[in-house]
Amino acid sequence: MRINFEMIFLLMIGFVIVITFVFPEAGMEMLDKIRNNDEVTLVNNPVINNPVVNNDNPVHEEPSDDYLSLANWNLQIFGISKASDQELMNDYASIISDYDIVFIQEIRDSSGTAFNQLCSLMNGYTCEVSSRAGRTQSKEQYGIIYKNYISLENFVDYNPDSLDRWERPPVKATFNVNNYTFSVYNLHAKPSEVQMELRGLQNIVSNNGNEVIIGDLNADCTYYDAYYGTEFDSWNWVISDYEDTTVSSTDCAYDRIILNDDAYEEYVSSGIRTQGITSDHSDHYLVYAEIMTTEV
Repeated sequence: MRINFEMIFLLMIGFVIVITFVFPEAGMEMLDKIRNNDEVTLVNNPVINNPVVNNDNPVHEEPSDDYLSLANWNLQIFGISKASDQELMNDYASIISDYDIVFIQEIRDSSGTAFNQLCSLMNGYTCEVSSRAGRTQSKEQYGIIYKNYISLENFVDYNPDSLDRWERPPVKATFNVNNYTFSVYNLHAKPSEVQMELRGLQNIVSNNGNEVIIGDLNADCTYYDAYYGTEFDSWNWVISDYEDTTVSSTDCAYDRIILNDDAYEEYVSSGIRTQGITSDHSDHYLVYAEIMTTEV
């Protein structure tokens, strides 16, 4: 069968002219290739819209070479009772798995089994837990759940504190990701002593290198007025006073994330996770920040 190359060439030219009217850049590129006798490959040209970013639910592959997500979640009296509810535990694991590092607060379990049960559901994660702290019989622990590719270089538990500066003394965790090092202080402040406890925290924070403060600081509403308070005034409060981190009808930014200037240079975004969280899970929403893992 004879092939009419002239006809084929004319058809190709006609097709390219149509493409040029619809997709000018692609059409001109094809014309240049025909003129230069290059190979022309016809492909479907997708329509690209601005992506819709769900800040409630940041998910990315591990390890990420660009950034990581750091979160805090007060689980409201997390102990044996909640750990015995498998559906609830699966919910916790599902939500936590959307983040790279998660600090867990208000672990109240003298048996020490509830947090271990939660960790057993976190495939690909490593866990660390503090000592039990509290001035009364009600003791709490801080937990950390972080992805395996992240290195926990140092863990400091300030309990017991000889100066008795906090109801639940903070912990400090220093992480390394892709040779990017940063330290995180985690505190669950006593509501009636927020200002004093923040001052105590200010006295131990070095403010050298990349440093972050995260936790249920109770730093809002009747417990603390961040507008008039001077604690960490020179730092960057990325969960603002106007946010609501509570599941209940109250409108208070109890849970905070505060970065020093060094860490703020790598700051990408922050938010409050409300999706999928009900009063069955906690009276607090999860708060998170995303930071780049390379120095700026």
